[in-house]
Amino acid sequence: MKISIVIVSFNTKNLLKKCLESIRRNPPPASHETIVVDNASSDGSAEMLASLFPEVKLIRSAENFGFAAANNQALRIAGGEFILFLNSDTELLLISLDPLLRHFEMHPETGIVGPTEQFENGNPYPTICPSPDLSFIFFNHSGLRRRFYKNKLINPYRSLWEKAQITKKPVEVDWLSGASLMARRQVLDEIGFFDERYFFYMEETDLCERARRGGWKVNFVPESHIIHHGGQSTGKVKNGLLTLSGAMSEIHYFKKHKGLIELIFLRILLLVEYSLKSVIVKAKDPRRWAYRKILRTILGCRPVRVTREDID
Repeated sequence: MKISIVIVSFNTKNLLKKCLESIRRNPPPASHETIVVDNASSDGSAEMLASLFPEVKLIRSAENFGFAAANNQALRIAGGEFILFLNSDTELLLISLDPLLRHFEMHPETGIVGPTEQFENGNPYPTICPSPDLSFIFFNHSGLRRRFYKNKLINPYRSLWEKAQITKKPVEVDWLSGASLMARRQVLDEIGFFDERYFFYMEETDLCERARRGGWKVNFVPESHIIHHGGQSTGKVKNGLLTLSGAMSEIHYFKKHKGLIELIFLRILLLVEYSLKSVIVKAKDPRRWAYRKILRTILGCRPVRVTREDID
């Protein structure tokens, strides 16, 4: 088996159908398998898949244990030399996989690659980022990164992405979007699978960080293009849960990969932000509970992870 395509789906029945249809239209240029992990969906996704796509291996999870854990379920049975991780709101194009596989063949030192992600109308958008530090977190949380996206100080990778789009040459990066990511199985066997302490967000950041520390390169391959509708799968998640998960992921990432001083400053930054938000937010705002749980985590009153209580 050359390629294993792994897709995690949570209540995205129609998008999942489009994704699987795109794999049928534009199959990998080598032997492959497709594995879908249904994360306890309630919209009939699993039934649709079993009926319309019998060639797909389906794993039905009784509970939603998060994106990282779901991917790991598929990895335990995947037989491919290369693993393509896809969000259920993506679609393969004719030019999606050939450039990624060619790059792997030409660059044995590369362990993880990612394509250009584009909207359905064909417009591409940046998906490469530097290794997260305090400035990256601050610019993200303050909204400055969205507001001044072309500023080189606030978003230094923007110019690198634009140059790659012009030259069509691969570039080495710190990490790539987990919505469409291809990795060598050898890398995953060496560094380990996804860290399941991340429920959602930063699991791919952590994976790329560990790969680079293990001596592998992470490369963006602009010639490869994949449609990513963006935000469609996360929109199905309980309001506030993604806010909670994002903060938990940032704290866990800094605990794991940064020094004590940076972790302390991150906690201070989050403490100030979510203290203000918990005061300003309206009483009926569904995110209010998430802000309070983030504050309890920062103060050491609960674990740095999303719990079953949070999901239920």
